[in-house]
Amino acid sequence: MIAALKEWFQALSQREKVMIGILGVLVALVVGYYAIVAPFINAYVSAEKSYADAIESQARIESKVAALTAPADKTVTPVAGPLDVFISQNAGEAGFAVGRLDPQTNGMVRLAIDSAKPTALFGWLATLEARGISVEELAVNPAGNETVTATILLRSTKPD
Repeated sequence: MIAALKEWFQALSQREKVMIGILGVLVALVVGYYAIVAPFINAYVSAEKSYADAIESQARIESKVAALTAPADKTVTPVAGPLDVFISQNAGEAGFAVGRLDPQTNGMVRLAIDSAKPTALFGWLATLEARGISVEELAVNPAGNETVTATILLRSTKPD
């Protein structure tokens, strides 16, 4: 069979041999893409989606655990130090990129978050409320990739 293919190829003109060679390269590229590259791309996209789902699930679980382990008498320990510093650190630890953080009067802070998963954001706000920080204003708007943007006005409850 291979001998027959060699004879056939040798019988072709130079121009036909070049065209067959180009065809072979193109077929190899197409097969290589669909057999090797495309499965890796699909696996990467699937892994990204799984990771995002895991982060969202973790935020939900952490907020539920925090709610279940909260003291029964609802004693709140106020935040020590400046509220804007605490919010900045806490938002970074929770994985939120703070777009803007403006200290206001009367122990208030205006915060802008450019991109967050809704469940993670609301879980984080619940943990802040458990720390004695109340949400005075909240504006949440949809963004791309199942995320939201948020503008939040927070107030710290300080002991008198």
